[in-house]
Amino acid sequence: MNPLDSLAGFVLSRLKQSMLSQWLKLLFELSFSATVSFLFVCGTVILATNSVMIGAGSGMVMSALCMTVLFRRSPLTKGVMVVLPAAEAAKEMDAQFQTIERK
Repeated sequence: MNPLDSLAGFVLSRLKQSMLSQWLKLLFELSFSATVSFLFVCGTVILATNSVMIGAGSGMVMSALCMTVLFRRSPLTKGVMVVLPAAEAAKEMDAQFQTIERK
């Protein structure tokens, strides 16, 4: 039995766990940001306009923008190609996002 095999297995399992935890963290960030932004924008627009349809649509747009910002900033998605509508990029430039990172 080669001791280097067990060491290599340990190192590889730690790398897999670390990568999995990073992807799970990204999924949590995406879902939390999308949900909070959707609820805030949707609720605000419904209160202002009394239109559920406009509120839901506005919430969906903001949710998509937040998810795209997180996706683009994540080191995990470097080199991953995605296709987005040009209108999304224009809206993302117009929107003012605040990023909160707790240490």
